[in-house]
Amino acid sequence: MKRAISLLLTILLLLWACRPARQVTRGYLRADTRSDPRQGETAFSDMVLSYPDPAHVAAILDRALEEVSSSEDARAYESVYEEQLSAYNRLIGAASLAYVRYCQDITDEERAGEYARLSGALYAIEHRLARLEKELMDRFGYHRERGAAYADALSRFSRQNTEQFSALRSREDELCRRYERLDHQYKVTYLGRTWTMKELMADNELSLPEFLEALELYQRGKNQAAGELFLSLISLRNRMAREGGFSSYAAAQYASFGREYTPEQALAAARVVKEVFAPLYIRLRERCENDLRYLSGATFGEGPFLAAMEQALDRTAPGAGEAWRYMLRNELYDSRPSEKKLSGSFTTYLSSYGCPFLFTQWEDDASSVFTVIHEFGHFLSYYWNPEGTYYGAENLDLAETDAQGLELLMLGEYDALFGRYAAAARLCLLTNALYALLSGFMEDEFQQRAYALNDPSVADLNGLYGRLAQEYGFDRLFGYEGREWTEIGHTFQFPFYYVSYGVSMLGAMSIAERGERAYRRVLKRKAGTSFVETVGRDVLSEASIRALAVRTEQMADAYLQEESGKDSEK
Repeated sequence: MKRAISLLLTILLLLWACRPARQVTRGYLRADTRSDPRQGETAFSDMVLSYPDPAHVAAILDRALEEVSSSEDARAYESVYEEQLSAYNRLIGAASLAYVRYCQDITDEERAGEYARLSGALYAIEHRLARLEKELMDRFGYHRERGAAYADALSRFSRQNTEQFSALRSREDELCRRYERLDHQYKVTYLGRTWTMKELMADNELSLPEFLEALELYQRGKNQAAGELFLSLISLRNRMAREGGFSSYAAAQYASFGREYTPEQALAAARVVKEVFAPLYIRLRERCENDLRYLSGATFGEGPFLAAMEQALDRTAPGAGEAWRYMLRNELYDSRPSEKKLSGSFTTYLSSYGCPFLFTQWEDDASSVFTVIHEFGHFLSYYWNPEGTYYGAENLDLAETDAQGLELLMLGEYDALFGRYAAAARLCLLTNALYALLSGFMEDEFQQRAYALNDPSVADLNGLYGRLAQEYGFDRLFGYEGREWTEIGHTFQFPFYYVSYGVSMLGAMSIAERGERAYRRVLKRKAGTSFVETVGRDVLSEASIRALAVRTEQMADAYLQEESGKDSEK
């Protein structure tokens, strides 16, 4: 019973576990460092964490800021700016590596401290760079060709370079790290004993009614503890948005992610998405309930999967198999299960060594297969085109299109990857895709409304989430009660990221229709190419969303017909 609950939750929450690496979302507006066209060939175990002295970089910038206003020598300060920008980018590379090492053991205080120091240094330096660039732009016309919008964003960003704002950033990091540790540290007291979730799931002495009662107590208690952390984050982040010159925290985050649409436009799209996709998702999920249970009971060994995946990638997208072999050859794949590792999965780019890195935990089930395919979509985009991904303008919608597009293209290889479970796995992937679409918009709607509430309580947020779950159909399918939002790490650590899963799924569906060549063109995009330019249409329009819903329903019916012919094999 306990294992069944665990497996069901694992597959259901698949997309919740895929998280971005925190340091990859760079706050500074420019990314002038360009990658070496050759991939780095340093094994992860040989990588060394080294970086410029952040205090020295900050001191040079402070001196330049004091002197530039009275100087007529533009070139000297442009040189200072470019040199310290290079140092800043080296610090970003170090922070990427430090973050991976921290995630491999979040109980290691030394690793946590190193990453925290680097994060704090980046916050301080990037705002000094912005101020210096703005001064050079105003006085000497430096980078004026970037336009008025860039100058306005630069001005707003540079205003955040205060000790007070840095203190708010540090407090935000502290609250996020407390949330990260909650899974490992929170305990419930029941019948005179205390349990972590892992201990509770492993306890064989409790009767089923006792286990369920203890589980309920655990979930209520953890919801309250996590919710109180989130209330602190709401207050903190709303203040940060105001000091940054934004009308709302949602607007600030959408701007930082480089989105081509506003929070209000996302809410308008959400209205259509839940109208046309929620009924389809409910119908599909209820029709294939037995198939999902069948798949949830299957075991998938990592070794056979790694071998099958290499060949499947070679057949799906020429050149993708080489990226897979490169990843394994250089130890750029950490799948080791460990109680000390950060829960969830992500892919980041280690710019100091010119390579991506895939972080996950293999659990011998279908969710592990789905997760690695998704994350390898991110890995492949970094491997093929760091110029247009890591070094390009930040665009989360395109980043998730890369990953979700590969998931959809790999459907043709499910016989090789899942064997006799292939038909059930295809249905599962489609339900996961619809879940990503719906949950992407639902979580964004929840966050937008939560940050707009006046002095909310944890109970208020639970009530809001429960109402949205009804609108999106998740209460009917999964019995959502309103507390589930505190289990989604993105809500705490990567605010307003989640809508990218929904927007990009619309893009991925469109691109997958056009096949492997269209997908390769997406991954080979030029730096700075917008989501709309890449996908080829405005996927947030009502007409486009409705058309995609019709085609997705046709695909769902085809998969259901395929699976009905294989029921006798189960």
